[in-house]
Amino acid sequence: MAALALLWLGAAAQEVILHLRNGDRITGFIASETTNHVVLTNAWTTGVTVPLSTILKREPVVRPVTNTAAVATATAPSTTTTNIIRKAPMIWAGEIQLGVDLGYGEKNRQLYTGRTKIAMTYHRMRNIFDYNFSYGRTDGILSANRMDGLIKTDYDLTRRVYVYNLAGAGYDEIRKINFRYEVGPGVGYHLVKRTNFLFNTEAGINYQAKYLADDTKSEQFFYRLAEDATWKINHRLTLDEKFEYFPEVGDFGQYRLRFESNLRYALMTRVFLTLTVLDQYESDPASGIGPNDLQIRSTLGVKF
Repeated sequence: MAALALLWLGAAAQEVILHLRNGDRITGFIASETTNHVVLTNAWTTGVTVPLSTILKREPVVRPVTNTAAVATATAPSTTTTNIIRKAPMIWAGEIQLGVDLGYGEKNRQLYTGRTKIAMTYHRMRNIFDYNFSYGRTDGILSANRMDGLIKTDYDLTRRVYVYNLAGAGYDEIRKINFRYEVGPGVGYHLVKRTNFLFNTEAGINYQAKYLADDTKSEQFFYRLAEDATWKINHRLTLDEKFEYFPEVGDFGQYRLRFESNLRYALMTRVFLTLTVLDQYESDPASGIGPNDLQIRSTLGVKF
């Protein structure tokens, strides 16, 4: 009965590929569709529900076509199968966030923050570029001046296992870092892959070099253990988080921690508000600087 149902669906509707915003693809026949979601059926399941907000684009499936003209030739009867090969599309997605915190009273303060994220997905590969900055003054005295950029490339070896490489650079004048950069490869595992919830774990090696304001330089190798998750609570609310732990190779007493969480609320299809909590800890900071750096900020963002 399931086979007959699939045959009936194949005759009634065209097979499609749904490209999701997280880079996944789902193939099947559309069994039903509402203003909020699409229900697909295929050979592995009788129905999977996909929220419309997670779908980036739809693509019809092109199957091999048989050339019947060759069969009709009298001299050499044969059947020639022509495979129509279509390249996987290159999918781009991005967002820009801006935030302002102004206060005028006994003390005047101005804090400006911004962030740009661009993601490119092509077949099994994903490239993510993440750039952010903060600049602020309190009563005319510099209170924030930092800038960071990160490029991360993932390549899926299987449906679950992937390899990655990340590289980053930046500076933080308040924490007396004139310039720093890092690079390191590793391996990851898609522990959970659902249409509304994703959870990944990663392990690798990380090299970091820092040039401090006192003209000293440090170079260190770290292990990197990380996890990240994204939960689409409903069609407007999304929560994501990422935690990274960097123990130094050969001395676990020296380490770095980084935790980030973003709660997003969609005001419109492409406009959203974000509340961000970012905490960074370093066991051996520059002289006169505390080990912990906690930031809480809100921004207005636009997707493109």
